[in-house]
Amino acid sequence: MPAHGEAVLKMAALTPLMALRLSGSYLRMKRQARRARRKFYRELASTGMSPRDADRLADEYASAASLRTVLRTFGRWNG
Repeated sequence: MPAHGEAVLKMAALTPLMALRLSGSYLRMKRQARRARRKFYRELASTGMSPRDADRLADEYASAASLRTVLRTFGRWNG
């Protein structure tokens, strides 16, 4: 039984580190999504699409990186 208690303590000690690493990964993903959105918008606008439509499509493109969407997709994937 002591080994089980040690495992729980180790996991409790590692949880903040895992949360920090996950947060860093998520923030990097958001930054990349923001850059991709800008690039996508510029490409759409340069081909002659109206700024309003280009903005709307670029927003949809970038919404794939929202935390809510990521968690919803992950929840469906895990069943």
